[in-house]
Amino acid sequence: MKFERMLAIVMLLLQRKQITGKELAEMFEVSVRTIYRDIEAISAAGIPVTTASGIGGGIGIMEQYKIEKGIFTADDISTMLMGLGIVHNALSGTDVTKVHAKIKSFVPEEFADDVASKTEQVMFDLSSWIRGKDLNPALDGVKHGMEEKQLINFLYLGRRGQERFCGIEPHRLVFKDSQWYLQGYVSKKEEFKLFKLRRMYDVHMEADSFNRRPLPHPFSDFTHEMSRRTFKIKLLLDHSAVDKMLDYCSLEDMTDLGNGRLLVEFPFIDDDYGYGILLSFGNKLTCVEPDFVRGELQRRLEEMLAQYSV
Repeated sequence: MKFERMLAIVMLLLQRKQITGKELAEMFEVSVRTIYRDIEAISAAGIPVTTASGIGGGIGIMEQYKIEKGIFTADDISTMLMGLGIVHNALSGTDVTKVHAKIKSFVPEEFADDVASKTEQVMFDLSSWIRGKDLNPALDGVKHGMEEKQLINFLYLGRRGQERFCGIEPHRLVFKDSQWYLQGYVSKKEEFKLFKLRRMYDVHMEADSFNRRPLPHPFSDFTHEMSRRTFKIKLLLDHSAVDKMLDYCSLEDMTDLGNGRLLVEFPFIDDDYGYGILLSFGNKLTCVEPDFVRGELQRRLEEMLAQYSV
């Protein structure tokens, strides 16, 4: 990904006097044009990158900017490696693996043991307990489109069934609540839309390019709408299911009634997702109020039972 590649470029330039754009492009398996866009971004971030054309020329960092042990401490490098560990674990991209290996190779010998100790203190595993769709095919197409600023099209399995989206501008990958989303601009509707990566198939780049747009917060409208629709309901919960309930509310929302039962003030949304959460507790949970939620739970349970009475 762009950030990780730029980070590796900076660390590489700190170790070498200079390197050509072609060498960097071959090392990171991108175009020379992409490398020079990265260099412009690095310069804009305040790192004094120099470029020289002709024989013996190349890209470098001003010597006075380089201090004895580089600009990164052991803590800095450990933090970067842990951050890359999160990205690698969640996306499993080969480019992230390469960048991770390159950064580790830049660690000065006197830092090696300290960095290894710090990075081993924290482990991130964002994968699902149950293996789902492999993200790599969709992910590779989306990342390529973002890098080259080219439109993409893909098949998408949504509530309306399978449909093909064409001319989508891929702007940002977003991770939220164990799911990866593409935040893309839909030209036909002149608006940004979120697409779950796990529902995307057959991703292809188109010939047309696009210019980056100002990005709105990916979930601002959704969060506002969910907050507006959320209200508290009262649940009777078996004590054995407290650990699961803590995934949705805190201990401050629970009152111990004794006899292995708790009264829970539960933040609820009246839709399939909300009822799905309640039903997932099985006989460990009873809705006390309001009556319309109790009635809807009963209706859904009766429909489920009817499927097994045939």
